[in-house]
Amino acid sequence: MDYAIVALERVLRVLWPEGGRLGVLRDSTLDLAGALISPLLGVLLSVFLAMWSAGIQRGGRISASAWWAVALLAALSPPLVHATVFGRPDHQSLLLLLLAVALGAEQRMQSAPSLRWAWGGGLAWGGALWVSLYEPLVLLGAVFLMGLWPWRPSWTLRERAHWAAALALPLASGWFVDGIRIVRPDSVWTEALKRWASTIGELQKVASPETISQWTGLLVWVAPMGLLWLARREGRVVLGWLAMLVLTAGLTLWQVRWSPYFVLVFLVCLPFLLSIAATPLRAGVVFTLSLWPVVTEWEHRIFPDAQTFERRYMERSERLNARLAAERMRSPERMPFIAVWWQSPALAYWSGQPAVAGSGHEGISGIVDSARFFLCTEPLEAREILERRGVRLVVASDSARAVENSVAILGHLPKEKPLAERLWQSILPGVWGLQGESNVTTFRVLRVE
Repeated sequence: MDYAIVALERVLRVLWPEGGRLGVLRDSTLDLAGALISPLLGVLLSVFLAMWSAGIQRGGRISASAWWAVALLAALSPPLVHATVFGRPDHQSLLLLLLAVALGAEQRMQSAPSLRWAWGGGLAWGGALWVSLYEPLVLLGAVFLMGLWPWRPSWTLRERAHWAAALALPLASGWFVDGIRIVRPDSVWTEALKRWASTIGELQKVASPETISQWTGLLVWVAPMGLLWLARREGRVVLGWLAMLVLTAGLTLWQVRWSPYFVLVFLVCLPFLLSIAATPLRAGVVFTLSLWPVVTEWEHRIFPDAQTFERRYMERSERLNARLAAERMRSPERMPFIAVWWQSPALAYWSGQPAVAGSGHEGISGIVDSARFFLCTEPLEAREILERRGVRLVVASDSARAVENSVAILGHLPKEKPLAERLWQSILPGVWGLQGESNVTTFRVLRVE
């Protein structure tokens, strides 16, 4: 994903106008690339699904008229929109595009052997595994186990060899460029990782099964029976996609982060479901009516209630104030800082200073040290963390949330008033060795003396 952002930045550097109203962003092409990369990948995802579904023909029953339904749902489904939203350069957007190509190639090669789709699918699987070894590895393993790839009888040894070569090419490139480092955390970090994961929204269970219809429409509830009925004519291929749909639905109920991949599998199944209708008109009417929960969900998002509107306003204000705090931290001198883990990436990006904590599981040791620091009740304990990490700046933010999250990560309550609350005192006792700003409301930057 980083290489994709840099590649887009090189293009924007050449194409972005120097004058006019847009010229003020001429020197911010890297920020623009990070903001635009996910929406562009989302557009490519919708275009690919439209072109792929338009070419499906099985027994004359799945017509090319299904392409608009697949593309429309890909553009409207809230999990896919969240993964490809403007200003969120998350690897999910790239992963979804690669997995769409991979799963689309699966379906095409089940219809007829094709070296082009073998290469396309293999490259897509390899690229997805380079991006992440979680969701792509699980889906690829499921495809193998369910007999969708590549063990169908019509597959030739030549096709398997081409697919394997295409799969190995991105993996070899990733190994050469990034290397492979697998570190198993010890028992201390493992327990902290579990507690930290319990605070992450996308790792929680789905609040209600009814939420699924807000992502896919009402057709998802008739999909199992429809695919079972189609299996009488299409054979075990349709049963395989039904198994994939059930698997990803179960994973989504377990962790919300699986929701965009569940929607992706449902989009692959959608042309099969629409083929049940006798005419394209009837299929279009049924599909359009099934989108009522999706439309209702978007109505709630676009016109939120007062409580949701206030929460969004506070979050937006917090992000703006984090940017202002980061600007105050800028310096030609290297000054590592410690802050709550969910604010650290943005502060590090805008300030150019390294952070102790981060928002990824690979930085669990920094996350734990950050939680320990904000729960400190003794100056010597706080000083030990600062010296071991080489910290020069401390960023104080919402003390109530910092304490609550740190307690959840460490699994114990502070015996006295924690440092997260003390940091907002106008003058900290000198024993803490921290001095800094006053008269700030959201973020306070302190220097380590």
